[in-house]
Amino acid sequence: MAEAVARAFKQLLSEKHLYQYSEVDISFIPTVAKAIHDKMSPTILSGGRTVKRSTIEDALAYCLGQTNTIWVPRGVISEIINFRSGFAPLDFELPTINTFCDECQERPPFNPAPKSYLVLGAGQDELFLLGYQCQQCKGQPISFLVRRESLKLRLAGRYPLEVFQTPKVLPKSVSKYFGNAQIAHHAGQTLAGLFLLRVFIEQFWRTVPEVKKLIEVQPKATGDEQGSAYQVMLPQDFKSRFPSLTDVYDKLSAAIHSADENAELFDDSCAKIVDHFDARRLYKIH
Repeated sequence: MAEAVARAFKQLLSEKHLYQYSEVDISFIPTVAKAIHDKMSPTILSGGRTVKRSTIEDALAYCLGQTNTIWVPRGVISEIINFRSGFAPLDFELPTINTFCDECQERPPFNPAPKSYLVLGAGQDELFLLGYQCQQCKGQPISFLVRRESLKLRLAGRYPLEVFQTPKVLPKSVSKYFGNAQIAHHAGQTLAGLFLLRVFIEQFWRTVPEVKKLIEVQPKATGDEQGSAYQVMLPQDFKSRFPSLTDVYDKLSAAIHSADENAELFDDSCAKIVDHFDARRLYKIH
């Protein structure tokens, strides 16, 4: 069980985003319960009376009871924690994780920072405040707030805020809008994510010479007008083969105006934006 809890923490802190969750996999419990039951033997009391051994249901209930106790990272002083289950706290090892390091600008391994975690709560309702330090730069630890709800672990907070690594084909000058859109979407704010994708497209268009010339003449040029100016400078073969930013922009605008939190549109728009810029790279369009 301790290993299963550690795996769930690793998945949550390495792969999930704000407000997403990982669930502890306890599919092994029936197998363990059977093994425990098979090793049980009848108890012989004084006077030669034999008590029948526990049933498989008893063994299963015992194993499931281990999931209901408080979970404590190794090294935390359990005496200061209030727990009232019939079992001792589950002592587990915090895993090494991979997450984004602002200093290294990549996702190196992070180790639990010594004596930097706190557990509050009891039973199946807990809060974990965990510190993790980059193995490479040894910089300031990242703090994670994790909420336990029975077998679910939810990422309730992170400081500093997560930085999303954007695809390298996207222009660096505006890539932050794409990354912030991903963070908003993963945090359950898809409508805000759609808006930020549209901002990404608009701000990119404003870096294109043809659009700059348009804005000099028409300072209040609409997004559609900027998109048309951008389309004109693309090769005809490019426009017929690859996703159009103007089409993506129009669909994003329609969703924003109707307040449609369309997760499928978000994923489709992201894929088409990346395909478009990958094609620009192949065509050597600067």
